[in-house]
Amino acid sequence: MGQRSNRYMLGGIVAVVTIFVFLPVQYVPAQTLATLPTCTVAKWSTCDLVFDLQPGEDGARADLRAEFRSPHRNSRTLRAFHDGQLLVIRFAPDEDGAWDYRVTSSIKRLDAQVGHLTATASNAPGFVHVANVHHFQTSNLQPHLWVSMEIPNFAAMPSAEFDAMLVQRASEKLTHLRVMVDTRTDLKEAEARMRAMNAKGLVVDVVLGELPANRAERQRYVTEMVARFSGFNMTWAGTVPFERTAGARSIVVEMGRLIAQLDPYKQVRTSLADVTSASLLDDGRGVGDGWMNVLSYGVSDPNIGVVEHQVTPLPAVNTGIQSRADLWNATMNGQYPASGSASDLKVWAEFMSKNRHWELEPYFDVQGGRAVALPEIEDELGGEGIEAVEYIVYVEKPGPVELTVGRHGYDVAWINPATGERIKAKDTRDKEGKKFSATPPDLSHDWILQVSREGRKDGMLKSYKFESRRFRPAAVETNLTAIPYDIAEPSGDISLRVSPYFKLKSTRANREPRNLLVEWTADVVTSGEGFRVVGTGIEGTMRMPAPLTEALAGRPSTVLAVQVRILNSAGKVYVIDHAFRLQP
Repeated sequence: MGQRSNRYMLGGIVAVVTIFVFLPVQYVPAQTLATLPTCTVAKWSTCDLVFDLQPGEDGARADLRAEFRSPHRNSRTLRAFHDGQLLVIRFAPDEDGAWDYRVTSSIKRLDAQVGHLTATASNAPGFVHVANVHHFQTSNLQPHLWVSMEIPNFAAMPSAEFDAMLVQRASEKLTHLRVMVDTRTDLKEAEARMRAMNAKGLVVDVVLGELPANRAERQRYVTEMVARFSGFNMTWAGTVPFERTAGARSIVVEMGRLIAQLDPYKQVRTSLADVTSASLLDDGRGVGDGWMNVLSYGVSDPNIGVVEHQVTPLPAVNTGIQSRADLWNATMNGQYPASGSASDLKVWAEFMSKNRHWELEPYFDVQGGRAVALPEIEDELGGEGIEAVEYIVYVEKPGPVELTVGRHGYDVAWINPATGERIKAKDTRDKEGKKFSATPPDLSHDWILQVSREGRKDGMLKSYKFESRRFRPAAVETNLTAIPYDIAEPSGDISLRVSPYFKLKSTRANREPRNLLVEWTADVVTSGEGFRVVGTGIEGTMRMPAPLTEALAGRPSTVLAVQVRILNSAGKVYVIDHAFRLQP
């Protein structure tokens, strides 16, 4: 009776304290119970729970995970990673207060035990996630301006050089730093430097530089990397561009799905691309199964960036920015910068942080430049329109600009993108108040034109929720009888011995296709490589990437699926699909 009474009382105490969440699955004699690690850490910071092993316990083969339960009874499960003969769970609380965790392990003395830790309050904004379709916010529901660049060999830099670089990058208004982890990386040093980056308020974009060729080894490696890194303020930047190697797409997708499954914090996920990562999406054309929730681009070509932006409900970052023009063209594509010169990025960040960047979308009713805007929207939600807020125009080749705006008073300024210098200008609209026309202060360099309602923006910050309007996806027309364009070339079979010429034609009499953004993609469906961009614009020569030509090599005859996506000046998208027979 005494033993039964004691066990009953122990169960009753556990039930009261943890609301019967962590009921033990078996009785463990008191003398064998291990002392579980604990910590006190600020919310959104990491603490390492280190499990020491006893003689005879093989840490390399042991499995250990824990279910963490927050003060508000939200739970997540974290896996331990191996650090020699130690097992470590890296945990970052997202609520302050008392946490409990229950261990599940192949080590019997640890299995089914309950540990405790404490999270203190913090002003940290929390982790980054996708918001408002094409943008980002942090866990405190504030807009997040993604500004990133790569730091090569970050874990091997001399400490003094790394520390100085960190101070400099933070002063340059960067919010992210992209780093690569591979087999040569000292993981302990990498983790220490990721903590230092987070301490400066910088998010770490992690690229896994090498993936094992063997599938089982690859899965073990990715599992270990998720356990090591997911608790930091970080994002998954995938691996090196997949377009370069035949068969790489399936490996990257497998990796992405595994990360999405294992990461308890659901950090943002993408993968690097020389051109576009859109073909990594599950069906190669649409959103897919959700493992990738951010697109990555390696070019600033609007024929690719803007067209895909209009049909893909995911935010985008651009790692291929090499000039100031690239930076601002990527912005007009609706992309956030993940590369570029520090001086250009600083000017960009200081300017964009003063605008409602988390709502800006590409805008097409402009001549002489390219624009993003929160424009006037008529007849929204049963006839109730939405007022214009601001228009931002990039004038790469300085000259006259004409812009359609809503009928309001505006603050107008020209900004020098090289220096950030701001020059006020007059509100020069036509008599109807809808056409704004202006010329840059001088024609010696590119300019940014801002036409905005600054008072309205200030008022919105006080009264509006995160987004003031819903994103309206572009209308997509696939009915060939309603599409005013067709493929003029290629007009017959395609031979790989000659790069095919492509051309778009109008099907309406006396009309030539113009002012269009056009993306040409090709796919060998049976190859599993997904689509590749083979051309842009109204006409040109197709460029077949090596993985596609390798997939076609040695086949007597096969089919190349070509898709043409056309965006007109009104923002409408037309899609033409055509299958071409390939000849040797």
